[in-house]
Amino acid sequence: MSHPSDKRLLIVLSSLCAEGTPVLTLDLCQRWQAMGILPTVVTLASSPDDLEPEFRAAGVPLRRFALPAGGAARFAALAFQAWQLCRELRPAAVLSMPLGWHAFTFVGARAAGVRHTAAHVGNYPPVHLQSQMAKFRFLVQLGRPVTDTLICCSSYIEAGVIEHFGVPRRKTAVIYNGVDVDQVVGQAEQARAQRAPARRFVVGMVARLEVHKDQPTLIRAAAQLKAAGVPAEIWLVGEGTRRQEFERLIAELGLTDTVKLWGMRRDVPKLLGQMDAFVFSAKPDEGLGVALIEAMAARVPIIATDVGACREVLNDGALGTLVPEGDVAAMASAIQQLARGGAPPARVLAARERAQTVFSIGEMATRYARCLALL
Repeated sequence: MSHPSDKRLLIVLSSLCAEGTPVLTLDLCQRWQAMGILPTVVTLASSPDDLEPEFRAAGVPLRRFALPAGGAARFAALAFQAWQLCRELRPAAVLSMPLGWHAFTFVGARAAGVRHTAAHVGNYPPVHLQSQMAKFRFLVQLGRPVTDTLICCSSYIEAGVIEHFGVPRRKTAVIYNGVDVDQVVGQAEQARAQRAPARRFVVGMVARLEVHKDQPTLIRAAAQLKAAGVPAEIWLVGEGTRRQEFERLIAELGLTDTVKLWGMRRDVPKLLGQMDAFVFSAKPDEGLGVALIEAMAARVPIIATDVGACREVLNDGALGTLVPEGDVAAMASAIQQLARGGAPPARVLAARERAQTVFSIGEMATRYARCLALL
């Protein structure tokens, strides 16, 4: 019979920002608790902390590392504080969601006697950024002796990790990010039933406003649609450091009546239910795109950039329209075609089925738990 300590899991997050990985982690924690696993979350930064009330409401203990603001001392402090925390909590496994920092976290965890360690890899190696690539490669190699598995969120990411980080395949695993499909379906269908019949064609994108996404291509496509007389409205859902840059671009292109910045939202499935099309404008380092999967579950016709992760999720374009990276004209044309004729019903139904069977949060939680030897 397993001792409760065999079910303790320490999860490292950058912060409790209410987007992306932290939201996914909250969903996973709730699934793991139902399996008898006892998660504790520790963050590298004290802010943003939007999700703190939700983690606490779910009964997930929260801790924070107190790291210096800069310099190499941060890494030694992280290893030492990870050792202290693991000595206190005695987790059976440690999961690091940030890549790179995991090397120092796991040094401390191993010194404290933690048996299993794994790091989540959510983005393709930054091969186009030489300085970042060198740093990540060094950190991944530094962490290899204390890291059991690099869990990649797609086969595309795994191939990049093996090729560019020099990690052997036996040290990697592919586990897709998941969503609560039933919850997305319920909220999206309810919102769809309440849509006003006479309105503009709504195109949405859900993603952080950061450099690894490509909202500018969609914004410029909106300008072409407006010039062509297509009555489209663009919703950009998410927050990030590029907000002011996008506000200036929207104003310069005369799109203040066309493009709406919704900011950070916790009701994404409801917004998806009000959309006529979902665009995922990405760059080659995109890892998977949880919002893309949510759109599949919500039966929203999809247009995505033709990069590795999107091809994998959309089954080589069988479940959505793929357009070349950064191609404004192709993006505008694809949106215009959907506005005129819609997407084949069989395609959106097949996309929902793939979300249900391949990208479920329950399957993700189970596979992570097995990888960490918690089941």
